[in-house]
Amino acid sequence: MKQSRKQFINTASLGFAGFFVPADFLSFCDEAEPVVVHEDEGEKYWIGPRNSPLTIKIAHSPNGKKSLSFCTEEIAPGEGIPMHKHLNEDELIFVHTGEGILHVADKEIRVKKGSVALIPKHCWHGVKNTGSEIFIMVFAYTPAGFEGYFREFGSPVGKLWQPKSQAEYEKLNKKWGIVYK
Repeated sequence: MKQSRKQFINTASLGFAGFFVPADFLSFCDEAEPVVVHEDEGEKYWIGPRNSPLTIKIAHSPNGKKSLSFCTEEIAPGEGIPMHKHLNEDELIFVHTGEGILHVADKEIRVKKGSVALIPKHCWHGVKNTGSEIFIMVFAYTPAGFEGYFREFGSPVGKLWQPKSQAEYEKLNKKWGIVYK
């Protein structure tokens, strides 16, 4: 059934220019505000041990909604994220550019641009950039909240990364529910 234009709301009035949503969609917006973050926006952090820029694009909302968070990270050739597991969140990973090896449980899976992986909480995983270009990983956590780990562990871009002591590192890991092998 074809809907008439009158049955759609112009989203420019909501701060979204250029597209329309069905009028009944607005009922879903009663509890939280829609969020749009552009390419050059977000909270930018430097993850020192990996020499990786990480951007928190979407975090849990100020009104307490914790449905998901969304981040990006650039991993240099030869670098990677060590094996770890999250105790509180599922993680969805999308490979935006590059190629690498995704370690999941006891498997090594070749990934490249366009690959997607859903990593349930408590599942060991890690990634290594095996290519010659930057590996850009786009990832989301549900529920949101784990992005706070990056705020505490990393340093805002423009500030020198401050290494943590082993005790500080262990305290952060426990606080944010991450376990490294």
